[in-house]
Amino acid sequence: MKNIFLVLILLHAGIHFIGLLKANQFGWLWVVTGILLLLFAWLYFNNAKYAWFAGMVALLISQCLILSNWKEARYGTILNLLLLVLVVVEFGAFRMLKKFDRLVESELKSHATNRSQLITEADMVHLPPIVKKYLRYTNSVGKPKILNFRAVFMGGMRSNPGDSYMPMKTMQYNFTEEPSRFFRFTATKAGMPVSGIHSYETSGAIFNVKFLNWFSFIDAKGDQLKQAETVTVLNDFCVIAPGALIDKRIQWEQVNDTVVIARFTNPPFSVSAILHFTPDGQLINFISNDRFETDGKIYKNYPWTTPVSDYKVINGYRLGTKAGLWYDRPDGRFQYGRLELLEVEYNVTGSLD
Repeated sequence: MKNIFLVLILLHAGIHFIGLLKANQFGWLWVVTGILLLLFAWLYFNNAKYAWFAGMVALLISQCLILSNWKEARYGTILNLLLLVLVVVEFGAFRMLKKFDRLVESELKSHATNRSQLITEADMVHLPPIVKKYLRYTNSVGKPKILNFRAVFMGGMRSNPGDSYMPMKTMQYNFTEEPSRFFRFTATKAGMPVSGIHSYETSGAIFNVKFLNWFSFIDAKGDQLKQAETVTVLNDFCVIAPGALIDKRIQWEQVNDTVVIARFTNPPFSVSAILHFTPDGQLINFISNDRFETDGKIYKNYPWTTPVSDYKVINGYRLGTKAGLWYDRPDGRFQYGRLELLEVEYNVTGSLD
């Protein structure tokens, strides 16, 4: 679908350049509009935030030119209407991203990130031996204590076992002092754009997903969602930011040499997970019974597992870069998502991308 719209934009731009030869007046404006349409195409293809604005300006000028040359150019209105749909969809995505940016910028302003204390062996005395080994394996010891982190993933999600995965790209920011998490994704379903935001903070949790970036089909909130997202925050600490596991709000119970239980308390909720490691210190699975699967209306409490694999060095840390997202439903195990870590940055201070 994206390629179809890209061809339409380029076609429309070409028609405007031809308009220079046939227009009785404002010939230069036909060329300017064609250039603006090319700019719109480039911004749209590169997923730029302000693609919608370039498109809207180009379409307004284009339609004015068509009205002034109605007899010869009237059929260009059809292309403008089609591209207007695209501009409106892109503007919807922009609104979702701006909401996400405001949430993150507020947290960045509220929490200092300029401290430089390093993680030492003394910070790990309360951890089980295998968790200490995990922090050493991931190169977390000797690195700055984690106050926040930003991560980018690509992957896919689906609602039912027979569905194809919906391609998606995600970005998230987590803050550790007063645990919060802000997660956004852009995706396509049946070729149509979908966008969503998770937010988790002291005031509560929200999960909102919009088809065509405007029409909500998941709008979840409330205590059950916040409990579920508390599990997700613990999972993020374990998988993306192992250095955060020194947090005293996490209590540990050793099951055996390679299995531990982590209990994370962020009032009013306390959640737990079973962590499985290899003998050399790789985290390979996270299992929790405290998370809910939801469509925004019904919450179902199923065991949630996120097997982790493919450890690579990213930004100086050795991290698992691939994860599956599974629910153990009564009718069988269901993998609803798969993610690959592309980027990670810790103690972010700069502006958003």
